[in-house]
Amino acid sequence: MVALSIDHLPASEEEIDFSDLERKFAIPEQEETLENVIFVDNLPLVEQEKEAKLISYIMKTLVKFGKVKENGIHLPKDDSTGKVMTKGYMFIEYETAEQAQTAIRGLNGWKFDKSHILLANRFMDVEKYSEVDDVYHAPPVEPYVEREHLRSWLADDGGRDQFAVYAGQDLAVYWNEPSLPAEMIHKRPNWTETHVQWSPLGSYMCTFHRQGLAMWGGESWKKLMRFVHIGVRVADFSPSERYLVTWSSEPISIDAVNQYLGEGNEHQNPYTSDDEGHTTCVWDAYTGSLLRSFPAIKTEDGKAAKPSWSQFKWSPSERYLARMTPETSLAIYDVQTMGLVDKKAMKVPGIQDFAWCPHTIIDPRTKVAKPEMIAFWTPEEGNLPARVSLISVPSKTLIRTKNLFNVFTCALHWHPQGQMLCVRVQRYTKSRKSQFTNLEIFRTNERDVPVDIIELKDSAVIFEWEPVSENYRFAIVHSDDPSPPPMNASRMATATVKTSVSFYAFERQGKLVQKEGFKLLKTLSGKNTTNLKWSPMGRHIVLATLRTISACPLEFCDVDFDQSAATKSGDAGDAITMLEAREHYGVTDLDWDPTGRFVVTSASSWRHSMENGYVLWDFKGQQLNKASVDRFKQIVWRPRPRSLLTEEQKREVRKNLKEYSKEFDEQDERKIHAADAELMSHRRRLITEWEAWREKIESLLQTDTEEALSNGYKLPAMSDNEDFVVDEIVEEIIEEKEEIIN
Repeated sequence: MVALSIDHLPASEEEIDFSDLERKFAIPEQEETLENVIFVDNLPLVEQEKEAKLISYIMKTLVKFGKVKENGIHLPKDDSTGKVMTKGYMFIEYETAEQAQTAIRGLNGWKFDKSHILLANRFMDVEKYSEVDDVYHAPPVEPYVEREHLRSWLADDGGRDQFAVYAGQDLAVYWNEPSLPAEMIHKRPNWTETHVQWSPLGSYMCTFHRQGLAMWGGESWKKLMRFVHIGVRVADFSPSERYLVTWSSEPISIDAVNQYLGEGNEHQNPYTSDDEGHTTCVWDAYTGSLLRSFPAIKTEDGKAAKPSWSQFKWSPSERYLARMTPETSLAIYDVQTMGLVDKKAMKVPGIQDFAWCPHTIIDPRTKVAKPEMIAFWTPEEGNLPARVSLISVPSKTLIRTKNLFNVFTCALHWHPQGQMLCVRVQRYTKSRKSQFTNLEIFRTNERDVPVDIIELKDSAVIFEWEPVSENYRFAIVHSDDPSPPPMNASRMATATVKTSVSFYAFERQGKLVQKEGFKLLKTLSGKNTTNLKWSPMGRHIVLATLRTISACPLEFCDVDFDQSAATKSGDAGDAITMLEAREHYGVTDLDWDPTGRFVVTSASSWRHSMENGYVLWDFKGQQLNKASVDRFKQIVWRPRPRSLLTEEQKREVRKNLKEYSKEFDEQDERKIHAADAELMSHRRRLITEWEAWREKIESLLQTDTEEALSNGYKLPAMSDNEDFVVDEIVEEIIEEKEEIIN
C-alpha cells in the first residue's frame, strides 16, 4: 500500500489498497477432513423404489450414535442390468469424528437381518487399504530368541516361596526361609516409584512409574513389557494373566505421551485421537498392544463421577469384561472384539454394585458347565423394594431375583468355588434409629437357586468365606456399634470397638439334621477384631486388629483342631480352638503365603513411622523371623498358579503326608547344620586372618627393632625388679533417688 500523507490522500475508500493487510491477516483455509464419514458394507441389494424405506429403517439405528448431517447418507447405485439397484454399501456423514467412531463400534458386526451382518469402517481407512499392493510380500522372518521360563521359581528344590519387599527407594525379591533369615535373590534401587504388585498367577512382577507400568520376570528379572500410561495408579490382570486393565486419574494426552517417549519414538505411542481424554486402558499382556480405552464415567449433570476401581471386573473365563455406571447401567464387553454384548449396555436404574461368579459351575444333573453369572443389587426407590438379581452371560437371562425391604446397603460375597453367594444386607430397625444385618445366601449350584436367611441382632462388618471347605464355612465380625472409630491423619484408628467373631457352616439334611441350612458353630465375644484372614488351604484363620494405635492382638485359630470333643458333644463348634495369641505393635497389614504354612504381618511407614518392618509366623502362631526395616513400605507374597495335581493325587499326598514330612524335616535340619557349619567356618577364617595379621605385625616390629639397633639406637634399661603402675577406674552407683516435681 502506498504511504499516505496529508498531501496525498485517496479520493475515496475504494481507492485504498488493502492487499498487504489482507495477505498478512488472511484466515488460513481449513483443511477438509473426512474423519466424520463412515463406510458401511454388506447391506441388502434393493431397487431404487425401496431405497427410501431402507434408509428409513437403518436411520433408526444411526441416530443412536450421533447426529447425521442433512443429506449425509449416500447409497451408490448400479443400472448395468437395466434395473436401478443399490450396490450393497453406503456412506454416512456425521457431524463429528467422535460420533462417527461411536457409530463404527455400534454398526460393525450388527445383525441387520438373518442374511446380512454389517461391516463398518472409517472412509479414510478405505482409501488407505485401496493403496495396498495386490501382490503379497511376506514379512521378514525374525530370528527366534528363546525367552526365560516365567515360572522357573516353582522348580526350587526346597519348594520355597518368594516375596517382594519395598523399603525406602529399594525393591528386593527374597526366598522365604522359615528357620533362617530370608535369602535375597535380586535387589535394585528406584525399581518402582509408588508400589509393587504381582500378577494373579505369579508370572510377572509389576512396577509403577510416572510414564506407565512395567512387567518383570524370569531368572534374570529382565523387563518383559511396558505399558505407556502416564500417571498410572492401579492395575488389574484377568484371572489367567492374558489381559490387563490400567487406570490413571490423568486423561490421556497424545502430545504428553510423545514428550515422554522422546523425539523419534513417536511410533511407539499406542494411542490415537480416539483415545484422547480417556483414563482407563485395556491391554493385551502378551503383546503389549492397546485393545481399547475408556473415558471417565460421568454423572447425569456431565461431571466426572468419583473414581471407583470396582467399575471394571473380569469374568472367570476372561471372555467378558463388565463395567458399571453407578445408578444407570451395566455394560458387558466381549474381550475378543472389545464391543458391547448385543451392541448395548443393560439399563439397570439405581445399580450400586456387581460381582462376577468367580468360578465356572458344573450342573450336577447334566455335568455340563453353566453359563457365566453376574450378581448385582439395586436400592429401594419409592414404593419399589431393593433387589438382588442373578443373570447369565451372554444371554443376560434373569436366573434369580430377591426383593429386600428396609435396606441401608448391601455387599456381595461370592464363595471362591462359585457355588454360594452371600448378600450381606444392612437393614434399618422399625424406628430407623439403628441397624442390623441379615445374610441372604443364594445356593447357585442348585435348582431354582434357593436362599437361606441368617438374621443377626447386630451389624456384621466383615465377612469371609473359608476358601477350601466341604461345608461352606464362613466367619463374620459383628458389633452392636457398627460406626467406625475415629481416625488420625494416617488413617490409623485412635480407638477400638468391641466386636464378636462368629463361625457358621452348612449342614445337609440327614438322620441328625431335620432341616438343612447354615448353622452357628461358635461365637467368640469380647474381641477387638477388625480383620479376618483365612489360610488359602482353609482350616486355619487369623483374627487381627489392624491399623489401630491402641491395640494390636493377633489370634491364630484352628477350626478343626479338637475333633474328638466335637464328636463327643455332637457340636462341630467345639472343634474350634485358639492355638496362640500374639501381638505385633503397630501392625498395618497381614497376609498368608500361597501354601497356607506361613503368615506375615507388617508395619508400614505409609501408616506410621514406629518400628517399621515385618514378622514371619507359622500357621500355629509361632514367631519364626522378625525384620526391622528402615522406611519399610510393603511386603507382598508371590502367588502360585493352580496345582496340576488331580484330586486323587492330592488325596494320595495327604495319605502319605507323614513320610513326606520326614523328608522335609531332614532337609530343614541339613539347612540348619549347613548354616551352623558356615558360621563356624566364617569364625575360623576370621581367627586365621587375625593370627596371620599378628604374625605379620610382629615380624615387621622385629625387623624395625633390629634396624634401629644396628643404627646405634639403645633400648631403655629395665631392671627385673622395676614396678609398673597401672591405673584402673571403677564406677559404682551408690544411691539412686527419683523425685517428681510438679
